[in-house]
Amino acid sequence: MEVHEDAGGVGIKPGPILVVDDYADARATLREMLEELGQEVIEAGNGQEALDFLVFHPEVRVQLILLDLDMPGMTGWELLGLLKSYFRFASIPVVVVSRHTSYLRPKDYRMINGYIEAPHEMPRLRAMVEAIVSH
Repeated sequence: MEVHEDAGGVGIKPGPILVVDDYADARATLREMLEELGQEVIEAGNGQEALDFLVFHPEVRVQLILLDLDMPGMTGWELLGLLKSYFRFASIPVVVVSRHTSYLRPKDYRMINGYIEAPHEMPRLRAMVEAIVSH
């Protein structure tokens, strides 16, 4: 679990964004983009790390989760189901950032606030993040 303070970017709104991906390079790419927006970033290498952070740090108000679907241990699919079943976490917006978005089914769309095919749609992701965290 890594926590990164914002790098002095343009700033949108305070509150960390949780990036959940098993690939450190993917997390670094997302962290860089988010820090350019002035966001604090928390990283988790799989769903279990993300859930542990959320459960054991209730004082931290995560404003958005960027979630990969295919990870070892607890997958993004499993984490998404758990998040939506916990009252405390159900309202946290989730954007799926994955190479596996083609596997999303109609019922999955009701649990997420957006999705992008990583890494090809970074400008679209940036716009999504700006829209979600500015509310």
